[in-house]
Amino acid sequence: MWHKEIEEIGRRKEIAYKMGGEKNVNKQHSYGKMTVRERIEILFDRGSFIERGTLSGAPIYDEDDKSKLIDLVPCPFVMGIARLDGRMVAVHGDDFTIKGASVGRMYKAKRGYFIKMARSLRLPVIRLVEGAGGSIREILEIGYTELPSGNLEGTQNEAEALSEIPVVAVGFGAIAGLGALFMVKSHFSVMVKEKAQVFVGGPPLVKSAFGQEITKEELGGYKVHTRISGVVDNEAESEEDALKQVKTFLSYLPSNVWEMPKRQHDDNDDPERREEELATIIPRDQRKTYNMRKILQHILDRDSIFEIGKYQGRSQITAFARMNGYPVGVLANDPMFGGGSFNYDVAEKFQRFVDMCDTFHLPIINFSDQPGFAIGKKSEEYGTIRKGVRASFAMIQATIPIAVLYLRKCFGVAGAAQRTAMRFSWQYAWPSAVWGNIPVEGGVYAAHRSEIEAAQDPEAYLKDLHTTYRAIASPFRTAEAFGIEDIIDPRDTRPLLCEWVEMAYKVEKDNLGPKKRGMRC
Repeated sequence: MWHKEIEEIGRRKEIAYKMGGEKNVNKQHSYGKMTVRERIEILFDRGSFIERGTLSGAPIYDEDDKSKLIDLVPCPFVMGIARLDGRMVAVHGDDFTIKGASVGRMYKAKRGYFIKMARSLRLPVIRLVEGAGGSIREILEIGYTELPSGNLEGTQNEAEALSEIPVVAVGFGAIAGLGALFMVKSHFSVMVKEKAQVFVGGPPLVKSAFGQEITKEELGGYKVHTRISGVVDNEAESEEDALKQVKTFLSYLPSNVWEMPKRQHDDNDDPERREEELATIIPRDQRKTYNMRKILQHILDRDSIFEIGKYQGRSQITAFARMNGYPVGVLANDPMFGGGSFNYDVAEKFQRFVDMCDTFHLPIINFSDQPGFAIGKKSEEYGTIRKGVRASFAMIQATIPIAVLYLRKCFGVAGAAQRTAMRFSWQYAWPSAVWGNIPVEGGVYAAHRSEIEAAQDPEAYLKDLHTTYRAIASPFRTAEAFGIEDIIDPRDTRPLLCEWVEMAYKVEKDNLGPKKRGMRC
């Protein structure tokens, strides 16, 4: 009885699956890009994508027979749910073959439905972004201009979602307007090198406003956003690489804040592994650097480190990894860049990472070699102290278990931000550790300047003062006063932390659900 209507369903879906038509699909491929449906096909488990809103679009009906559909321009917002390595997630993507994926009323409506669906089902969100935002052509179609509202309900849901479900965004092309917001309103973002650009307004708007000629890559390419601004976390060599990073990132996180991250135990990596190089890797001369990433490789599970924001705020390493199979957040200072100091470009990176780990119940291991806030004119101009103190609040407000490993320096306010004083922190120090309110090298001269300058041999007098203060600054003296709980053989670090992470997970599983402070985007 309903065969005609059933056939019509199939016909309309076939139109949607053809996207912007053969010509536009070929054009997309000529740029070395996949279509949105091809991206979905290779990202998710085969045949698992369940699309929602397939039939939505702009219809063209026969003028004489209003029930007869002549054609349909599909909405460029493709969405649904699918399985990623067996786990259900929500996904939406821009179909650039249809009007450049411009944002219209239908796009906004589907966007609002999508985020409500993801929150209600408590599913991680993947955004495949390639749209250039709204088009002025829409006002010709509706006959008036709208007061910007940003789809307030959708925007509110997106803000709340960040405190409940993992949100990931991937940039594939020139992205502006709402697409740029999608890239920022995420826990992790990645852009394809020299294919994707992100900006508030593209080159035509810049030229109109300032008369400045600039390319898309110069304005918002990966060198701008993954290395300077921090607007995007990671860069990818290809679309396939970007999608692989999405899979890897989500593998460390639970589906939502009502679950704990899943353990992936590797029987080939002994939790009792002791690496001999750890006993000698840090030089006695504090002016010399060392390879922090090699330390991480020696202690964390082999091949488990996934770095986030590697090229931005380079004195601070932020990464996911595993300890004895358990996902953990990793903080580490990199002495090869600014001595590992806490600079203005570190602050937001540090804050977002701590918030994210706290939101999704990932215990943090902090490998600390923090000489303090960066100093100098540029540091002052960019408000390092304000940004740094604000970032320290993230650590203060975090409720997840935190283990701090003091490798070398820990000075001043930035040093204090390496752990929380409000809750219990598990702490170890290596024998190479030194700490205090100010380093001996700078502090001694400031405190004893008049004496040094009045001495018969100022240089010898200063040297004697340094010797005296360094002896007092020994970590063993702090341990004697119970200022640090334990100084350990560096080779024992992995076994001890593998034991700690078991305890951390047992404690955190009793704290499931959203955190009170919410996720700061």
